[in-house]
Amino acid sequence: MKKKWIIGGIVSVVVLGGAFGVSAVSGNDQFAESAVDFSQKEAEAAAKEEVDGLKIEKVEKDKEGGISIYEIEGQTEDGKEAEVEVDANTGEVVQVEHNEDDSDETSAEDLKVKKEEAEKTAKDKASGSEMKEMEIDDGDYEFKFQDDAIEYEVTVDGQTGEVIEFEKDKLEK
Repeated sequence: MKKKWIIGGIVSVVVLGGAFGVSAVSGNDQFAESAVDFSQKEAEAAAKEEVDGLKIEKVEKDKEGGISIYEIEGQTEDGKEAEVEVDANTGEVVQVEHNEDDSDETSAEDLKVKKEEAEKTAKDKASGSEMKEMEIDDGDYEFKFQDDAIEYEVTVDGQTGEVIEFEKDKLEK
């Protein structure tokens, strides 16, 4: 009789643990539009304002670090893919990424934009915060900036001087 109770207890723990594990892994990272301050239409408008000529193809609702985010994907007028992330509570664009063809990788010697020009462009985008790091990767300048509350990551195209990726994260205190 004791053996049946022990086996029953083990089976219960395994079943409940499995159910908990499945719910944790499949966590629903989406959010209800009524639970945030900015609608999807407002987020789409913010994305179009940030990326000229953006034709929206897909919008996803996601949570990143506890923050509700609209992930907006589309193409620009010149056919380049772009992804824009908009904070669903503030309406602020928190990341912009332009996906370009990687087939023609560029070395540091082939860059048309000088480091000083790229740094100025990145610093303007990062609200004048202090530069912490810079590197050249696949023909692009990658910068990290920081102020008292926010860390910025800015990627500047080494051929055109345009910001092709922008991200800002609140610092943990």
